[in-house]
Amino acid sequence: MKALLGNFKSTQSSKLLVAFFIVASAMFAISACEKGPAEKAGESIDQGVEDTKDAYNEGVEEVQDEIDDHS
Repeated sequence: MKALLGNFKSTQSSKLLVAFFIVASAMFAISACEKGPAEKAGESIDQGVEDTKDAYNEGVEEVQDEIDDHS
């Protein structure tokens, strides 16, 4: 490992390589903050499931109220 690092002295190519990795890391960090199409689709599906559960629960409550009114 020391031999490999010994070859990377302060040269123009090593500085360029370090700069590339810094820029690539920054771009990755910025892109990780934005929601991709798969995440948006997953959230849409989750919202649909929640809406369906809410509608079902409201229907159950209405049926229970009707049963209580006729008892």
